[in-house]
Amino acid sequence: PDVLWRAQRTTGAILAVLERQEAPAAAFVTESKLQGADEVDARIALLQQWIDAGAILGNHTFAHTDLNSVSVEEFKEDIVRGDVVTRRLTSDRQAGQLYFRYPYTHTGDTEAKKAAIERFLADRGYSIAPHTIDSHDYVFNGAYLYSKERGDSNATRQICETYVDFVVEATEFAEAIAKQMFEREISQTLLLHANDINADCLEGVLRGLRSLGYEFTSLNQAMEDSAYETRDTFVTSYGPTWLWRWMKSKDMEISFRDDPEPPEWVTDLHRRASRPEG
Repeated sequence: PDVLWRAQRTTGAILAVLERQEAPAAAFVTESKLQGADEVDARIALLQQWIDAGAILGNHTFAHTDLNSVSVEEFKEDIVRGDVVTRRLTSDRQAGQLYFRYPYTHTGDTEAKKAAIERFLADRGYSIAPHTIDSHDYVFNGAYLYSKERGDSNATRQICETYVDFVVEATEFAEAIAKQMFEREISQTLLLHANDINADCLEGVLRGLRSLGYEFTSLNQAMEDSAYETRDTFVTSYGPTWLWRWMKSKDMEISFRDDPEPPEWVTDLHRRASRPEG
């Protein structure tokens, strides 16, 4: 996925869909991926494409570091290194729009670590970017690439259709949970990655969401919903959505039993893609 030509293809395709569907986006940058022999300028140009399309650029750390695996000081250093280029590119466009997303959505596996990083981010002017809907697109993408590389057009088509249906189902589940938690509909935030399956299937996803009655708005506007003022005090080594975090933080008991998971056949193809051959 880090190959330049692939990043150029996915960026162009995804931005074209977002423009057609009038869907604002926030894109989170891992700046270590800007490195590469004779490719730095070309990779920075990809970030400029997002900016020119009206996207907000956020910090995803320099090296996609897992907070569970490093010290507070090491993670702080990765945050600081993670926005050198991004801040320069957006300095005249993004006043008051600084967002941070935790790699793997790991927000701290101890109370002390979680609190320390939250204070550090606030001191640097960051808001933490939440998501209420997890597309699990990395699982579908692994299966999708595995099938594409083997020339299995039937499988790639089926994976794409299943992915679109899955995101719609996950959205409907998030709606139901939000209504139980807040006794009303809330603005939802969807986590996606700039990858091949979204380059090829995002149009279907967004059309599916429109069929549920959704209109698309910016992250700034979504977070004006008072639901996003709910404090996340939940400490975990895992990376659940903010609906789960808020439920635990509010000491509520709501069943997530129907929270959808990717079908086993898709997960199996994803595992095959991740497994070295030979």
